[in-house]
Amino acid sequence: MEVGYFHNYSMYKSISSSPLPTIVLLALFHLGTNHLFSEDIVFDSKGFEELPLKCLPVGWKPFHAPSHPSVHVAHGGAFGSKKCLRIVRSKSGGWTSLSRKFKEPQKRISIEFSFAFSHSKGRTLNLWTHEPGGKDASQFNICIQNGSLQQYDGRTKTWELITKDIVATRDPTKPVWHRFRAIVDAQSKGIDFWISKPHMETFPTQAITRHAYRTGLPLGAIDIVSGTRIAAKAWYLIDDLKITGGDSLPAPGKVQPLPAPFPLWSGKEIPKDVKNIPFVAGVQHSTIHRATQDGYKFLHGAAIIAYKGTLFAHWANSPTNENGPHETLQGRRSKDGGQTWSDLEMIGPGYKGLDRHSHGVFMIHQDRLWVICSKFGMGVPGRRFPGLHSEAFVLNEKTNKWDWKGPVMKNCWPFDEPVPLSNGNFATGGMNKDGYPVVAISEGKNILKWNTIPIPFPVQLKPSFAETSIWGKGKELLAVIRGGGNRAWVSTSKNSGKTWAQAQPSNLPMPRAKAYLGHLSTKQLFLISNLNDRHTLIVSVSQPGKTTLSKMWKIRSGKSIPPRFPGKAKSKQWSYPFGYEHNGKLYVVYSIGKEDCGLSIIPLKSLMI
Repeated sequence: MEVGYFHNYSMYKSISSSPLPTIVLLALFHLGTNHLFSEDIVFDSKGFEELPLKCLPVGWKPFHAPSHPSVHVAHGGAFGSKKCLRIVRSKSGGWTSLSRKFKEPQKRISIEFSFAFSHSKGRTLNLWTHEPGGKDASQFNICIQNGSLQQYDGRTKTWELITKDIVATRDPTKPVWHRFRAIVDAQSKGIDFWISKPHMETFPTQAITRHAYRTGLPLGAIDIVSGTRIAAKAWYLIDDLKITGGDSLPAPGKVQPLPAPFPLWSGKEIPKDVKNIPFVAGVQHSTIHRATQDGYKFLHGAAIIAYKGTLFAHWANSPTNENGPHETLQGRRSKDGGQTWSDLEMIGPGYKGLDRHSHGVFMIHQDRLWVICSKFGMGVPGRRFPGLHSEAFVLNEKTNKWDWKGPVMKNCWPFDEPVPLSNGNFATGGMNKDGYPVVAISEGKNILKWNTIPIPFPVQLKPSFAETSIWGKGKELLAVIRGGGNRAWVSTSKNSGKTWAQAQPSNLPMPRAKAYLGHLSTKQLFLISNLNDRHTLIVSVSQPGKTTLSKMWKIRSGKSIPPRFPGKAKSKQWSYPFGYEHNGKLYVVYSIGKEDCGLSIIPLKSLMI
């Protein structure tokens, strides 16, 4: 029988209580080779029954010496035992993990324990292994984040879902216990996981295999983590921790290799140092709007368009904070190509209650100028934007005001000027109430009715705010999405946006920041985006008629002026660009520190390749 591997944990508890030699609680158990099962036992806690309450477990030390992990013995053990370890957020910060070294480095181990966790937003449970003398987690690196169990994937540098089928504890006096098992191999890229159902000790037959954090490292210790990454007021419990080793353990399953990145970039290797990327020739910079002490102090999400000889620009304005109460959509106009701008005008006036307007897009349709802007705050619950939908306004050229036309998009926040499709519909990239990528498709020429189409994505996208921008030709559409891994994410549609391929990372670097995709009269695809961080704003273009970007220039680089007023989510940055071609120039508007609206005008001849 393989030690430490029991589909029925009660069998394990029965054997562990037999008169065979056992370890002192929480001390290393290592028998000589003449004893039964000796070479397989690496560590066995046998529960925490004999330890005093509130004490630290014997033989464990902080992973980082200066830290003080908040781990202690507490009432309420798993599956009939009376005591367990309770772990809460540490006051000392950083990776404050409590570590237990193995007597000998291991090539392959089985890790088993029981766990329960609090009903908390953010992170609760967190455990990992590390190599002898290491300063970081090694292969095994798990956490519970927002109620789902995850393993850190070293390839994508993202947390990968293991399972959502775990139940948080709402009543701390009645913990919901699960049993956990993992097989970790020093050389294998895969880790096998088994997780029991709530209040069950038996494991499922089928393992869940996920990619390791790192590989090729001997396994030297197990760590229980209680750093500041753990959510405030969150807690988790660990009991009956048992680690076995040896070649008799089955090898973990294989993981599928990541697909090749989507070829969005086909130019020369992009310099790592942005100083080696030239500025675009002939660019002119100005500021359309600056926040003032007696006005709205937050600005974001600018858009621009030319209509009947006038440039129109608008943006989200709120009194203090991003997406805050009383947010509005405001703008200015220019009759001299962007050299001077009119006084502020209100387009989406916002609300006195919890609802608010925010930024949106312009559209010229049937010789009228339209604005479609987001509204959210109340209604259907959402991970990011409860009640999200978008409303239309049209310019009344008799009164020179904006007439409200009511809701037009359900569960979509649009981000780019709608593009006409070959079937007569229009399409715009967007984001839904949960922050996930979507596309809105009009019902033909009726732009008062749009249908929202989700873009499927893998967990590696890690959508926090998956702003999406699209461009199309015929039935084929390309979407560029904000996602994780410091890459632009991409999806495609071959049927005019009815369905979309699962999003995948591209080979173009892009931080977590909104980008803008468009097409020039020179038949060049262009993308305005950040590079590395929000301190550099670039424009990338394709060769005429091509669909891969091959050359880039800087538009803005270096830190912007710092925000002058307090407010959430503000920092030095050039971000959230929007591009529009007019009179042989590319007009680019963007946020400066999330307070001001910047404008950069680029001659099209500077973008020719």
